[in-house]
Amino acid sequence: MIPLAEVAPAETAKEIRDTALATPVVRLSGVSKSFGAVRALTDVSVDIHAGEVHAILGENGAGKSTLMNLITGVLQPSAGSIEFDGRNVMPLSPESTSALGIAISYQHPAILPDMSVLENLQVSLPASVFAGGRKDHIGSRLLEEVGLNVQLNARVDTLTIAQKHLLELAKALAVNPRVLILDEPTASLDQDATDMLFAKVRTLKAGGTAVIYITHRLAELRQIADRVTVLRDGRHRGSAPADQITNAQLLDLIVGRTLASAFPPKCETTNPQVNFEVSGLSGRKFTDISFSVGRGQIIGVAGVEGNGQAELMRALVGLQPCAGEIHLKGKLLSAKELKDKAAFLPSDRHSEGLAADLTIRENATLSSLDKYAAGGVLDRGRELSKVREVFASLAVKASGLEAKVSSLSGGNQQKIVMSRALLSEPGYIIADQPTQGVDVGARFEIYRILREVSDAGTPVIVNSSDAAELEGLCDIVLVMSRGRVVETLRGKNITEARIVGAAVEADTHAHHVDDAKRAQDGLGAKLRHFVQTDNATILPLALVAVLLALFVSGQNENYLSAFNVSNILILATALGFIALGQTIALLMGGIDLSVGPLAGFCVVIGSFFINDGNTAATMALGFALMFGAAIVVGLINGVLIRFANFTPIAATLAMFIGLQGMSFVLRDGPGGYISFDVIDTLTWRLGPIPVAFVVMIGLAIALELGLRHKRPGWQLRAVGSHEESARRIGVPTDRTFLLGYVAVSLLTALGAVMLMAQIGVGDPAQGVNYTLGSITAVVLGGTSLLGGRGTFIGSVLGAVLLTEVLNAVSFLGLSQSYQYGFQGSLILVAALIYTTARRRREE
Repeated sequence: MIPLAEVAPAETAKEIRDTALATPVVRLSGVSKSFGAVRALTDVSVDIHAGEVHAILGENGAGKSTLMNLITGVLQPSAGSIEFDGRNVMPLSPESTSALGIAISYQHPAILPDMSVLENLQVSLPASVFAGGRKDHIGSRLLEEVGLNVQLNARVDTLTIAQKHLLELAKALAVNPRVLILDEPTASLDQDATDMLFAKVRTLKAGGTAVIYITHRLAELRQIADRVTVLRDGRHRGSAPADQITNAQLLDLIVGRTLASAFPPKCETTNPQVNFEVSGLSGRKFTDISFSVGRGQIIGVAGVEGNGQAELMRALVGLQPCAGEIHLKGKLLSAKELKDKAAFLPSDRHSEGLAADLTIRENATLSSLDKYAAGGVLDRGRELSKVREVFASLAVKASGLEAKVSSLSGGNQQKIVMSRALLSEPGYIIADQPTQGVDVGARFEIYRILREVSDAGTPVIVNSSDAAELEGLCDIVLVMSRGRVVETLRGKNITEARIVGAAVEADTHAHHVDDAKRAQDGLGAKLRHFVQTDNATILPLALVAVLLALFVSGQNENYLSAFNVSNILILATALGFIALGQTIALLMGGIDLSVGPLAGFCVVIGSFFINDGNTAATMALGFALMFGAAIVVGLINGVLIRFANFTPIAATLAMFIGLQGMSFVLRDGPGGYISFDVIDTLTWRLGPIPVAFVVMIGLAIALELGLRHKRPGWQLRAVGSHEESARRIGVPTDRTFLLGYVAVSLLTALGAVMLMAQIGVGDPAQGVNYTLGSITAVVLGGTSLLGGRGTFIGSVLGAVLLTEVLNAVSFLGLSQSYQYGFQGSLILVAALIYTTARRRREE
């Protein structure tokens, strides 16, 4: 630690005494954290005081994010203690830290992509935030406070990176925290948003909030911080008042070495030979873009976020359709050649830049494996040699080449993305926000590599929201507004002030046009929103069911008879209850293959008790045992998945086999006839409509309302949308999974009750087909197999349509093989339709 006397000679004795006597809001004493043999933090002690902005600096991998995860209860320290207001508060959890008044805006936003903006706010924030007013009005106010102009019902995966960060910031500010942690908050923000954030921080500080500010930008430190602490290699390297330590001292502490210059020298050639040229390029959100790149030059793209820069970057690498011409070294490139020749460094490295389940080596060589192969056989030695060479030039810090890429810090992950670009030996490089979330040392190394690549003759185009970065790195800067280039800066004209001024002045003329267009397009916007909701499948499914019924009725007039309609609905009720349960499993990102055998097993249990001649108490015991068995099965499935590390498929497949075997142990064939009075009660009708079907519809509606408007429903979707983000915002993920699988089994037991009424006997061979049937119905209904998105109403309609199709096969005189053919075709068609629709929405 830097002694105060050395770095703050001007501080008065009284100030020193006041600081020493003040009880810190948060005190970390001797905190260490290990992940196996890797020490992320070693004996770190830091005090955080009220009414102070305390900056935490350090390279990527220095331990900053680990330290914040300890304070917020996401991780538990291996050693040391954490105090809040002078009392030990360990062990911490995201829920308990929220109750203490600790809020965090993560560097990688803890948001749920499959949920709407308003739902993200509601599931993340205490219910008290939305008390005393309309939820949409309160949500709009929270967004306005951070300058986020998006619709509350917009799905979060449609937002830009900057908008996601503003949403994350809105969540953190909404609770008026006593301790606010901001982890790289300005990484993707433009100047206006950054100024807004700093104003908010100053207001909070004046009100006594302690602010922990993690940044890699020393200029921000000078604007906002009162005190600074530096971490390096997981150790506390020093703390001091921000105004009493120089940038040179900070850099020396951060990187452990002297950095002579932030940016390498620019291109000195006056008229370099053009090697990349764009003419009249137009596409979504940009129009008539033209520029040329000379050998040794780096082109920068600037502008207020959302003015077409990101779309232009994607078009240049063939990821977005466009019109116009792109020439590389004099040759016109086709759409296919754009993808083959370009190396793209995306702004969102997690969703587009990295394959999280692959190793560091595999991620680095993913695009260049053919270069290390002879006769189709990979030469691992050549591959490793080249990877080590590139990693050395970028100073990649990793425990080993075969470690998971997800184990790296953010800056080192960005270096892996750049390594892949360099290893592919591209024709040109498109870098979208290449240093976002990257520490100061790594940033300089990336600048150096980009300049060396450019000097070697490979064109480089960089989009950055950091005007100072563009000033220091680029030879030409294109300033965009409203999708057009409004100013081109060269040479000495490339200054931070000119870049920001050109972007802001041009951007101020067009907002009213957008507002007017949105007002005129109100009805269209509502229609588009409905098409994009999880329940968009309801109308198409209902229409298909009606048309199919009319078609089959035209072939056989008995199809729509009261008896057959009632029969279809009874069959659909059993499948519908089980499909409702399967919907819960899929919403959580899992699946339950055991529902079919569980339904059959429950019927077998009931067949020993629910018989003519038995007392009402005996029959009640039979029903109780059916539901009790379901609860036990659900708990076992949940425990195997959450605590025994089984995959959902493996756990429920094992349960599938076990239940089927137990059914045959209890009965080796059909036996135990169900009471006729019970069957009559369960199949009671109002006209042709079974009462049980009406009950199922009512339950589906209730579940749907809970899914959209109640915290348990949001939490259910949250764990399926993004489990890690759900855990960080305080969702009890383990409990949600356990209760979710219990609910799956209980709904399956309801389906078993209706199955029992249909077959009227305990048959161990019955029920198995409901596993495939329930999955088919849920997929038809529009629930995603990836989790996070789904609809209970759609699942019920899917069950009705599937039952109708299978019933129609018999009425049309087709063989049983057609049942399986139609069932498989329905799944394929539904999957294709929903996948295509989702892709179009995202485009």
